[in-house]
Amino acid sequence: MSNVTDNLPERFSLTNESLEDLQEAGVFLTPMLDEALDDFYAFALQDETMAAFFTQDGVLEHARGRQKAHWAMMINGDFSEAYLASAEAIGKVHFRIQLPFELYLSGYARATTFMQDALVRAWSKRYGQRVRLKLARLVPALSRAFAMDTTLVIAAYFRAQNEEQRRAFGHLQRGMERVSAKDLSQDIPSPDQSDYPARYDDIREAFNLLSGAMREMVQTIAETSRGLDQTADHVKVASNDLARRTEAQAATLEQTASAVEEINTHAKASSKATEQTNNAVTAARDAAELGVSVARESIDQIGNIATASKQIAEVTGVIDDIAFQTNLLALNAGVEAARAGDAGRGFAVVASEVRGLAQKASDAAKEIDTLIQRSSSMVEQGVVLSQRAGQALETILKEVENAAQLTGEVSTASQEQSVALSEIAESVSHLDVVTQKNAAMVDQTATAMTGMREDSAAMSQIVSEFQLQKLDGTSEWHPSAGVA
Repeated sequence: MSNVTDNLPERFSLTNESLEDLQEAGVFLTPMLDEALDDFYAFALQDETMAAFFTQDGVLEHARGRQKAHWAMMINGDFSEAYLASAEAIGKVHFRIQLPFELYLSGYARATTFMQDALVRAWSKRYGQRVRLKLARLVPALSRAFAMDTTLVIAAYFRAQNEEQRRAFGHLQRGMERVSAKDLSQDIPSPDQSDYPARYDDIREAFNLLSGAMREMVQTIAETSRGLDQTADHVKVASNDLARRTEAQAATLEQTASAVEEINTHAKASSKATEQTNNAVTAARDAAELGVSVARESIDQIGNIATASKQIAEVTGVIDDIAFQTNLLALNAGVEAARAGDAGRGFAVVASEVRGLAQKASDAAKEIDTLIQRSSSMVEQGVVLSQRAGQALETILKEVENAAQLTGEVSTASQEQSVALSEIAESVSHLDVVTQKNAAMVDQTATAMTGMREDSAAMSQIVSEFQLQKLDGTSEWHPSAGVA
């Protein structure tokens, strides 16, 4: 059967005379096998662990029959293939039921002792004193036979154990080889579905849990890689769109900055022109104020002229009265001179001259009065015109003052607008710089997304090399089929 059983009888010195001694002992012991088995199983069933193996009906009788046949071949020196197969079967049964070695060895030791005692008793009764020499050969032969049988059974036990381990480790090895080949599509089948030993099922379950965890991990990585790939595509599209819009915004900002700068230049020129206008309006206001002052003085002077004309009229009136009185006096003098005759002729001439002068004075006074009246009328018209001119100048002064105030406000607003436009120009310039930086960052983001997509593709390539199994376990699934 194996190297363990090769020449085993020779190793235990059970050949030739020793084998004959064993066979001779078997002749006496074969009838006692039932009694030996009774003692053997009575001893074994005292142990609860051992008794648990024989709870079903017929199991004990079947085991007893097999054990009796096996011992019969052993004690009779029948080391044939049938005996070796029987020892092999016993060892496998012991392994299958996991019979503790101490129960097996202690039971065999009791059986060995029982048969040795029976052999000694039988030979002592039959041969008397001569049995000693014979027993010195029979008992050791029987002991060596039990030792050899124990060796065969234990060797069969370990062969069964090794075979079971070989099957378990074979499944585990093939599973590990599949994992190392990136094939995660299969689990190690259960004992109900294969020849995998149930005794090592906890290892199988642990391996399948590990394989399942790896499968789920690879599936998760595949899904994550696919999500990253899609996200990278979306971000790349968004980045490209953002880059285009940023470039357009940068161009618009550049145009806006140029327009704002031009407006700012015009605003500064307008502010300067407004300031000049304000200065001109201020000068006009000063001139208007001076004109109003002059007009007022003119009105006062014209009033003085009117007063002086009235005074002159009064004086001419007095002169006219004097001329009238002088004329009357000259007339009276002429009358008196006429009465005087020649003596009064010279006086009459003088009186006539005086009357002429008085008449001329009266005429001049009337002419002056006429002129004064005309002058007074003109002065009055001049006063009215001067007053109207003064009122007009005052109105102009008020309008000029209002214009000066408005022009001042416009100048102030223009200056503030110029300052605000300067700040806007500076802000637009700063915004242009920020936009340029944003454009650069968008380019960097696009580059990073390209790198991430390449990394995602590399990860997808790695994951696609794994062969996975769907969760329902009905078909295989390759991540490469679901990853862009």
